[in-house]
Amino acid sequence: MKRLFFFISFVLLFFFITFSQQRQPMEEFYHHERNTFKEFVRLSADHIPDTNIDVGFYYLDLYIAIDSPYIEGTVTCRFEAVESGVDQVCLSLNSALSVDAVSGNTTGFSRSGDSILIILDDIYGPGDTAGLLISYHGVPALAGGYKGLRYETHHNNEPIIATLSTPYLAHYWYPCKDGPSDKPDSVYVDITIPVKLVNGKELIAVSNGLPGNVIDHTTSKTYQWRHRYPVVPYYVMVAISNFVHFGETYTGIYGEEYPLDYYVFQQDLAVSQAGVVDMPQALDIFSEKFGEYPFSDEKYGMTQLGFYGAIENQTNTITNNMSLSWFNVSVHELGHMWFGDMITCKSWNHAWLNEGFASYSEAIYQEEVNGFGAYQAYMSSFQYWNGGSLYLQNANDTFGIFQGIIYSKGAYVLHMLRGVLGDSIFNDCVYAYATDPDLMYGQAVTEDLQQVCEDISGLDLGYFFDQWVYDAYYPVYHFNFENRGAELAFVLKQVQGAQGHRPLFEMPVELKLLYEGGGDTIIKVWNDEIYQVYTQAVSEAVSMIQVDPNSWILDEAFYHPEIPVKIEEDGIYQTGKPAVYPNPVSGLFTVDLQAPAGHYNFLLYDAHGKSVMNISSLDHGVNRFSSEQLPSGIYVYVIRSVSGLVYQSGKLFFK
Repeated sequence: MKRLFFFISFVLLFFFITFSQQRQPMEEFYHHERNTFKEFVRLSADHIPDTNIDVGFYYLDLYIAIDSPYIEGTVTCRFEAVESGVDQVCLSLNSALSVDAVSGNTTGFSRSGDSILIILDDIYGPGDTAGLLISYHGVPALAGGYKGLRYETHHNNEPIIATLSTPYLAHYWYPCKDGPSDKPDSVYVDITIPVKLVNGKELIAVSNGLPGNVIDHTTSKTYQWRHRYPVVPYYVMVAISNFVHFGETYTGIYGEEYPLDYYVFQQDLAVSQAGVVDMPQALDIFSEKFGEYPFSDEKYGMTQLGFYGAIENQTNTITNNMSLSWFNVSVHELGHMWFGDMITCKSWNHAWLNEGFASYSEAIYQEEVNGFGAYQAYMSSFQYWNGGSLYLQNANDTFGIFQGIIYSKGAYVLHMLRGVLGDSIFNDCVYAYATDPDLMYGQAVTEDLQQVCEDISGLDLGYFFDQWVYDAYYPVYHFNFENRGAELAFVLKQVQGAQGHRPLFEMPVELKLLYEGGGDTIIKVWNDEIYQVYTQAVSEAVSMIQVDPNSWILDEAFYHPEIPVKIEEDGIYQTGKPAVYPNPVSGLFTVDLQAPAGHYNFLLYDAHGKSVMNISSLDHGVNRFSSEQLPSGIYVYVIRSVSGLVYQSGKLFFK
């Protein structure tokens, strides 16, 4: 019913079709990503980053061959001990690459698979610093045949060599402490490549940050790049091709100036120039919503690959192409500069903080440029109807659906949070999160976002994040209504629990009342019971109700005229007197079942919707149960007949 009402609007339908077509490159990209993340699971299952050290600096001095895959180089790693008694460190380097030597503060090293165990020359404690110089070489492998230091061609057999390192694959081309848990303060990259002309254009090498010197060795050249911001290892990048460079100087809304640099294939120059003409506008919008561009002392750049999708490498996104049809991808990756690059998920369990915000950034851009209707249509493409939680609890079991959910449901959760908080407070929350000095250039978990939103709004939002981030699926509402003169009575009944899903989603729910004489009114109710009856004063009879007409909730809603709009009727007995007491519960609690004859079940769910107690054939009268085996917290109880009709439901607080 809800979807029918939504799609009968011609304007929204038009926007939906238009933006669905524009999002096609993103959907293809998600598909490719999903196909490679199981490889990440295999590679990282036994990988535990060294938690004893905090890396402060990498200097990559690399030679990369052109005609066939090969890399050699030295990597300087400076770090600080964060624990007492640190006498060894472990870095990662794919086993296809050979370690030639390790020098600096070390007495020796050993290899095991992708790990380099380095014995230090002393015992280091918190605050002590040390440095290592690792020399290595070899033919780089590709994770799943797909990611790493990858060699491809474009157009007329012209080479394109680039690194694809997310989410845990930087060690496929240089030794490092891989993953999101550590950010060096800066990274210097020197890339030496043979001098070579390809179709009249010389090959060049690009990386993060600002360009330094280009050193001419006659038969080879070294391209120096300097990045002086904290960065996770997998956002360090290299790209080599016969690029054409173009750009402009961007002046931001805060008066800051920095270059926008684009590296593209000569054949695609005109298409690329047309495709990025609105990037300054996107920067204006995001700077207003999220704060100043995080890397304004350096640049924002994009580099063409001609294959793959895109990766939000810090200050230098790599992308398949920069045509207008890929502009939403460009907007997505720009959003990542705030969410993913500057504020990075602390672990991949919270990856939705990266991808959900970047996807939501696409919708923000559409709203600012094309209006709220365009925003609504764009958000509809993010509706996610499958299972799984945004918080990745077990990568080995759920990576098959993980990528789709963190992009789509991640964006929709932010949309729903906006619906709960209202535009003004929500915008303040997003800005405060993106400019929080404790999070900027660091890492975040879901609870950090929740805390910021609670601080700004003054609301307890635990219920929201519990059910939408840590639980699965969505509410399914059945509704009915009755006109009672100057009063409208209506009922909302959540039925998703019949499929074994969380039985209760607590949310503010909008309803549109359509009057028999024409016109309508939108009201909002708080829904926190499985079966809930409401009344509303009205000036004329209502012909129909639309539940959640503006799709502020990921839900389904269906009109069921057979559902009674009464406190007691047809086997549904919301008696008003709690059947379960005391509340809060400490030790024993009582279920007093004063219901008509029949068979009843008592079900108890924790805050995540997990069943923790299921007692069938409940006796009439007084029943006593122990809560000692259950931890303190908020629980939802449901008493229902074996046919599924609810006798009573409510919350229990266990001490």
